[in-house]
Amino acid sequence: MSDIIMDAILANVFLAVQARLATLPELKFIDQDLGQLEFDEKESPVKFPCALFDPIEIRYTDNSTNSQQGEAVLEVRLGVTAYAAATHYYANNSHKVNALGYYNLEHRVNKVLHGWSDDQYFNPLSRVSAKTERRKDNVRVRVLHYAFGFKDNTAMAVTIPTPAPDLVINIQDA
Repeated sequence: MSDIIMDAILANVFLAVQARLATLPELKFIDQDLGQLEFDEKESPVKFPCALFDPIEIRYTDNSTNSQQGEAVLEVRLGVTAYAAATHYYANNSHKVNALGYYNLEHRVNKVLHGWSDDQYFNPLSRVSAKTERRKDNVRVRVLHYAFGFKDNTAMAVTIPTPAPDLVINIQDA
C-alpha cells in the first residue's frame, strides 16, 4: 500500500492498485493510462512490459442523503513488445514460449488483482473480461476489465454536535 493518502476515493484506488501491481517485478512501468501506448515516435514513452490502468466507467446509486454507492470497471492494459517468432504448430517450442509469454504475464496480473481489495477504499476486484487489442505496431496489448464497488460519502454534510449545556439544579428549601 502506498504511504500517500488522498482525499479522492479514486485516487486512493489508483495508489492501492499501483502498489499491488508493483509486487510483480516483471512489470517495468506501472501508471495511469493516459494514452502512453498510442505513440508516434520511434521510442516509446514507457518501458515494457507495462501496466496502464484507469477506471473507465462508474455508475452511482444513492444510498442516503448525499451518500452514494459506486460500481466501477477498472481497465488494465498490459503492454509487451511483440515477439516476432512464429507460434504455429511446427514452430520451435522455445519460440512459442517466448511468443506466448504475455499470457503468463496476464495470468500473474490476474492472480494479484482478482479477489483482492485494499480493505479500506473498495470491495474486491472481480475480472469480468479480457481481450486482445488489435494494433499495427510492435506492441502486444491485452486489456483486462475488473469490476469493483465502493461507498462515497464525500458529499455528506459534516455535522458537529453542539455540546449540551451543563445541567444545573437549584434545590430550594420549601
